[in-house]
Amino acid sequence: MYDEYGNLVIPQNYGRIHFGRQELIQIAISVTVLTAAFTIVLLGGFMGDLGGYTAVVWLFALGVSAIVSVTGFLLHELAHKFVAQRYGAWAEFRMYPMGLFMALIFAFLGFLFAAPGAVFISGHINRKQNGIISLAGPVTNIAFGSIFIALWLIFPDAGIWSVGFNLVGRLSLMLAAFNLIPLGPLDGRKVWNWNPSYWFISMAVAVAMLLLGWGFFI
Repeated sequence: MYDEYGNLVIPQNYGRIHFGRQELIQIAISVTVLTAAFTIVLLGGFMGDLGGYTAVVWLFALGVSAIVSVTGFLLHELAHKFVAQRYGAWAEFRMYPMGLFMALIFAFLGFLFAAPGAVFISGHINRKQNGIISLAGPVTNIAFGSIFIALWLIFPDAGIWSVGFNLVGRLSLMLAAFNLIPLGPLDGRKVWNWNPSYWFISMAVAVAMLLLGWGFFI
């Protein structure tokens, strides 16, 4: 922006990462609801015996769900936010109350389809910057998914830990692959519009690691 004399003025908070109070509250609500929804799905929803599982099973499902909610959803959205803010844009997370409500409804039906919210971005962002901002989320999922799949491969006989590593890894990679679909408002469309080569590489890595987590190539 420029002042009245035509001199370039850089806002004091330009490029800084910051959160609003309401944003933090909505992030906390979204993570909590998603964790609950993931836990219900892992325990089978209405088709499962939600009241018949032991405390250990509940804690395992809750732990896996919390990790997936943080690595798969929260850090995905924060990656968008941080990169956008580094480019000088305004970026804040806003939850979708109806999306969170539907996540719980679907969870009790035994599957998860969630639209918990998104980072809203405003500012002078060009196509390349928009592509990089969009790619940051799925790349975060791929990174964490790959780490957990690697832990599963390193510790294949660690019992419940191995199951947890594999589950978290596959769910993170599934979220990456889904968000990279180049359609509608998904990240993949903006990445594709910017650079199809980066889109292809990212999708190929996500799918390859997901297949590895499902037991292919072993």
